[in-house]
Amino acid sequence: MSDVGLTAKEYILSQFADEKKRFREITRLDEKDEHEYKVLLEKLITLHEGSGKASTADKGRALENLVTFLLEKSSIFDVYDNIRNTTNEIDQLLELNHIGKRLKDFITLPGEMFLSECKNYNKKISVTWVGKFYTLLASNQSKIGLLFSYYGLSGSNWSSATGLTRKIFLLKEKLEDRTYIIDININDFKAIEQGESLLEIIDLKMKALRIQTNFDKFLKEKHPALLENWDDDAD
Repeated sequence: MSDVGLTAKEYILSQFADEKKRFREITRLDEKDEHEYKVLLEKLITLHEGSGKASTADKGRALENLVTFLLEKSSIFDVYDNIRNTTNEIDQLLELNHIGKRLKDFITLPGEMFLSECKNYNKKISVTWVGKFYTLLASNQSKIGLLFSYYGLSGSNWSSATGLTRKIFLLKEKLEDRTYIIDININDFKAIEQGESLLEIIDLKMKALRIQTNFDKFLKEKHPALLENWDDDAD
């Protein structure tokens, strides 16, 4: 784009828009990554929904492989697998790398270290496990926990797993002290296959927690086609 004839305001806004565009390109999957991701996702779906009897171990490995790939290809995290502290083992410890620290203006990520867990259950994750995950986050002083699973969290009311993530978020009075537990499930994996980025999904779900509404309201405004088969409130 030529800068000739732009006012000072237009020039500054164009530079900001270019920087935001670079952020989106950096954090999305490129063509090579998209192909590899589709292979990993197809394997995960086949193991869960295929006619064969897949083992729990095989399903777990497929989920972990997909999640590790997404986190590494996000470009902003250094990913450390299977970290053990004095009391617990953490599936993935995520630390913002130098790119992530420079791009924090484009995504709300309180702090610089986050926890990620993969839960390979044959049903939606219960409220009990969300409580345990919060304890793990609190003991590690992490404000963001990414909870990856196939079926997602149970329910939509205040007594469900989904409701508990909202209660946990509201525990602290100050916004900067609050804890985000972000559910990433098969619907999100499919959205990423269709061009959404993992970081944008995380950002939208954090926004949904902040105003206590459903994440799909934000996603629908961006990509209506992604919601044709969305069942966010199913138990």
